[in-house]
Amino acid sequence: MKIITLVIALAVLAGCAAPQKVVSEAERQQQAVQWAIKEEVKLRVVAAECAQLDGILEAAANYAVRDWHLRNGDLVNSADDHFTYHMAMFNQGNWEGATSMSQQMVYAAVQKAEIEAAAMIGVEPEDKRSVCMKTLDQYKQGSFDLVKVNPLMSAQLNDLKSSRSVQKERLALQKAVVKEAPKSGRSLYLVEKVWAQKGCARGAVSALVSKWPDEVYHGICKDESIVIACKWGNCKELK
Repeated sequence: MKIITLVIALAVLAGCAAPQKVVSEAERQQQAVQWAIKEEVKLRVVAAECAQLDGILEAAANYAVRDWHLRNGDLVNSADDHFTYHMAMFNQGNWEGATSMSQQMVYAAVQKAEIEAAAMIGVEPEDKRSVCMKTLDQYKQGSFDLVKVNPLMSAQLNDLKSSRSVQKERLALQKAVVKEAPKSGRSLYLVEKVWAQKGCARGAVSALVSKWPDEVYHGICKDESIVIACKWGNCKELK
């Protein structure tokens, strides 16, 4: 019994002594940026899903998105500026790598957003209208504002916001560099997901407009011209 106790004690001590991974400032910033994108996309997924039910909910969804952005737009824009700048600076001349990195990040954020949105409003059809109305009202009133959902992440985004205000030259450089990039947007992974669902050949779609968060893609599938529009990674075929 004493031997067993000693082994357990040593195991506990070893666990306590194990070095913990130190998260760098850059990693914290990246986590905050991805989280902000995810929260914005989640709002849009919820709004789009609820707006389909009837005209009243469509109006409620528009107001919810508008009011949420009035309060949180600066933080989301700061996150996007930070991400775009570093994507450009760390991948100068390697746009294939830069695009792949950004697409993977957006894809991961959208995947999480869709799962969380489904958990918020994914209820039985007879209850969906009341759940949507309540959820949209919470967004409108500020219950899901970034600072309330995660104060630590919001503080990180505020630091980026302050940094953005004193780095106009860097941001101008960012925009100039990004303009030189080929037109392959961040939402390509998500577009290819829609593309595959239609049974279309992979790689047969290209970006017409690549100005995040608004992107438009076009391709020919089965002799049919198809246009897919994306907003913050929420992509739909235009009929």
